[in-house]
Amino acid sequence: MGQQISDQTQLVLNKLPEKVVKHVTLVRESGSLTYEEFLGRVAELNDVTAKVASGQEKHLLFEVQPGSDSSAFWKVVVRVVCTKINKSSGIVEASRIMNLYQFIQLYKDITSQAAGVLAQSSTSEDPDENSSSVTSCQASLWMGRVKQLTDEEECCICMDGRADLILPCAHSFCQKCIDKW
Repeated sequence: MGQQISDQTQLVLNKLPEKVVKHVTLVRESGSLTYEEFLGRVAELNDVTAKVASGQEKHLLFEVQPGSDSSAFWKVVVRVVCTKINKSSGIVEASRIMNLYQFIQLYKDITSQAAGVLAQSSTSEDPDENSSSVTSCQASLWMGRVKQLTDEEECCICMDGRADLILPCAHSFCQKCIDKW
């Protein structure tokens, strides 16, 4: 019987628009994510971006915003800080704060892109070809994706304000509307 429900769910998902399917998948994934798995993904993203950005001037650093994960409701309130750093000068060039939902989206994007880049560079025989196949501004491209993810969230109630909070149901709300309710 459980398999039948799963088959029916898959049938429904196949009929939905791609963006909705992606949203459902991300919500499902964030619902089953443990805190330890989340911290593991943050560390993995730091490792992956460091490998891909080796030899480049800039890299990304991901860290959990201090104090944002101390609640029993960590999935709702946790924030991940993504910082673009110039390696040679140590200067922080850009920084963005993401919620869990945005972080999971970025994690999937970066790990899938990086797998392709790392696979390509491991099969290449010419070391100079490896460095040219990796975009010289990979950190900037990924930071652009972070900006895109954090800018597109709008409040589901007023459709006006920028969403500050995302509930476990993945709906986004601005602080003004949350205060009203």
